[in-house]
Amino acid sequence: MKPNLTEFARVIDWKPEWDFGAPIPQVYSNGNKTFLIYYINEPDPAWDGTYVNIIDNSSDALYNLALIEFIGTLAYKFGMFNDEVASGSPLSNVGLDSYSAHIIENSTWIQELKKIHKIHPEFNEKRWEDYNHYFFFFHDEMFEIIANDYKIETHKTTFLNLSKNICDRLNS
Repeated sequence: MKPNLTEFARVIDWKPEWDFGAPIPQVYSNGNKTFLIYYINEPDPAWDGTYVNIIDNSSDALYNLALIEFIGTLAYKFGMFNDEVASGSPLSNVGLDSYSAHIIENSTWIQELKKIHKIHPEFNEKRWEDYNHYFFFFHDEMFEIIANDYKIETHKTTFLNLSKNICDRLNS
């Protein structure tokens, strides 16, 4: 019997969670490493619903930010669509969950890239087993990446300082 190879999105437990209203995700990449930063969800226990906190990524304010370093990046996509049109995604009826992190099982994107790479004289089928297709459903953007692994750090800093830190890492 042939196994079911239908592509689907599997929600994964992802910590720290991003802010649902304004995660302000940013992506930095050099072709081998890719970094994603976002504003961490910080519920205010005193919030009474009468005001909104504005997060300004250009300010000198210190924010709790997550820094994800993806290792062995093969490809990524950023932007694409927002939560208002997510139902148009081919993954919308196969597990895609709002404001969640996912692994895309039986990824057609990985299969497409693998097919392209098969013509390389040193193509190794086994190497492809190490890739995962991650999908991050933010409020106004989506981020998808095919990578071998990732590391998560948290920082209390400005967006600018974390961006400079990432650029140093990409260029050292």
